[in-house]
Order: sequence, then C-alpha cells, then structure tokens
Amino acid sequence: SHDDPRAHLNPDGTRPEPEDAEDYHDTSPVDHRPLPNLVKERGQTWVVSGDPPKPMGQMWPEISQQHTPYWHRSRLLIWGNYKLIMKAEYLFFYIPTVLILGLCIPIFTSIYALEELVASTMTVKVTGRQWYWVYEVESPTDDGEDDDE
Repeated sequence: SHDDPRAHLNPDGTRPEPEDAEDYHDTSPVDHRPLPNLVKERGQTWVVSGDPPKPMGQMWPEISQQHTPYWHRSRLLIWGNYKLIMKAEYLFFYIPTVLILGLCIPIFTSIYALEELVASTMTVKVTGRQWYWVYEVESPTDDGEDDDE
C-alpha cells in the first residue's frame, strides 16, 4: 500500500511554510496587533486610547498629587530633547577626549625628551638575554691627569 505522493503539499499544490523549532509561525506579527484609533484634528493626527481617561491619583495612588509642579509634555520627551542629547554627547565624548589628549601630550614630549643625549660621565648599557642580564659600563678612562687644577 503506497501513500499519497502529494500528501506533504497543501491542497492547492504549494509547499507549506517551514515551522520554527517551537512550532510557532506567524506570517506577520503586524497582522495580530490591534489597529490604533487615529483621530485627525487641527491638521494633526492623534492616537486616542480605547480606555476612558483616569485621574492621576487612580493611576498612581502611591504618588501624591498635591503641590505637584507642572511640567510641559515636551519636557518629558527625553530622547526627543535635542539640547539634552547634545549635552550628553559633550559629556560622554568630548570631555574624555580632551582629558586623554591632555594626558598624552606631556607624556609624548617627555618620552622624546628622554631620547636626547645629555652630557654624562658614565653610560650603563643593560641587555636582557633569554636567561640572564648583560651589564656594560662605559666610562671615560682616567689617565691620572687632573684638569681641575
């Protein structure tokens, strides 16, 4: 007895979409969300909530609603506040950059100043080998004549 050779296909002959590991597959998650209630008013489009408005004390009973200062709604849009973002950019990028450059410039000048030869009476050359150190001391020969007199 042979099975139907087209049993793995949809009735219209197309292949079914592959399922993921949890056997969960939605064609588009956007199809499964409620549509927003849009209202056009005064030339702007507003999203209207389906819930009736509630007083602030009912939404957050633990926050006192007496003597609360008024904040304009645009002040609460932190990520849309361009001035605040520019201050954060200066704070987290430009100030550390200036500090690091302020530390690096004296360091580089001192490194290059150390490479200049200074008149010295003795030179010690130390070479590190694989298992030991080699010390070479170079000093001017003292021929017994004192030039100080």
